[in-house]
Amino acid sequence: MKKAPLQITKERFGSKNKLVEAIMGLTGKPSGLSKDEFKKKLQVQSNRKLLVLFERESTVKEKFGNKSKLVAAIVDTRKGKQGKIDGDYRKRLENLSTGRLLDLARRYRLLKG
Repeated sequence: MKKAPLQITKERFGSKNKLVEAIMGLTGKPSGLSKDEFKKKLQVQSNRKLLVLFERESTVKEKFGNKSKLVAAIVDTRKGKQGKIDGDYRKRLENLSTGRLLDLARRYRLLKG
């Protein structure tokens, strides 16, 4: 039987607040938001969304180190296929979510699955 997101959150993190703290430790705050504002935005999200975000950010940190290194790996892969990449492409990638970047990484076979 599949467990509910609340059960998973309680088993793995103890509480939703601890899950939010773990996500904040992985992501850093977005520009334009204070740490408290970012925390409030995360706390109103569903447990399911928070668990997906945690898994996504954990994958980025584990496989690439951070978002900018993930972008660099995608650019390097594309550079090898096309020969040259302009700066606009890198800027567009930097504005994408980590989820979209991980999809690109899978497409270019930088990640399995």
